[in-house]
Amino acid sequence: MSQHNIGYVPDEIRPSAPPESAVYDEVSRDSRGNSTPVVPPVYMKQTIITVQPHNQNGTNRAQRVPVPVNTTEWVSTPRSQLNPLIGTDFLNGIEQLEIQQTVQLSTLLGETKSGNQYRVKVPRAETIFLATETSTECQRDILGSSRGFSLTLTDPTGQDAFKFTKSPGWGCVPGFLHKMFVDCTDPIGSIEQNFTLLGPSFTVYNNARNPLCKIYGPNMFCCCISRDTQFQIVSVDGTHQIASLIRQWDHILLDYTITLTVPAGTNVNLKGLLLGAAFLLEYLYFSRLKKS
Repeated sequence: MSQHNIGYVPDEIRPSAPPESAVYDEVSRDSRGNSTPVVPPVYMKQTIITVQPHNQNGTNRAQRVPVPVNTTEWVSTPRSQLNPLIGTDFLNGIEQLEIQQTVQLSTLLGETKSGNQYRVKVPRAETIFLATETSTECQRDILGSSRGFSLTLTDPTGQDAFKFTKSPGWGCVPGFLHKMFVDCTDPIGSIEQNFTLLGPSFTVYNNARNPLCKIYGPNMFCCCISRDTQFQIVSVDGTHQIASLIRQWDHILLDYTITLTVPAGTNVNLKGLLLGAAFLLEYLYFSRLKKS
């Protein structure tokens, strides 16, 4: 074929093959080089999700329902500005917690004989948890404070935040001392009684059974503890105090309350354990006083 034929392109000016990364215009060229616009396809089918969404942290923990805003006698606290993900998040930045026992009208009228119920709140501010005891009437009547029970703490959305479980025990018998286990989404530790002949003594452990602190009451026989009592929470070596538990009469509520005071920066797991310790002390030393 002659080099002057139409359509012949010399090799020296023939373009090389485009690289794979080249960007093409949306056009189509025929054999004569004429370009024709190509209309991109439009996907008209309905999108179907075939994989359930999940969080990026790799955990199976469900999202908590947002906490409703309380507008009745509400005082802003550091916790009220956050959306807690687990039970311990409610304790962030809190320095004081107050435990109040509540009594339902049906219980006063003798219509029901349910377990104890409590309110956990920031003093003079919002309620954080409601605690409900689970135990049998036989256990409460026969075993008293030696009984085993569980306390479920629910947050303002009605979801479980903590669970405190006490095993049956007898404080005067070594090997059968009182213990309480604290669970959030996972176990976080326990509070265990130490055998002593004079005065309450407890050790707080984390989930690995490493001691975190110790709790001491007044140096007197347990049966002689008064209604107004203070417990010292000290470091394991006993060199300094890290928190306190005080049971005293509230002149506004006209009832006894237990107040836990801790530094705001205290680890939230330790705060949860000390809250469990407050309930344990309430059951062991003060429940009987309310019946007398």
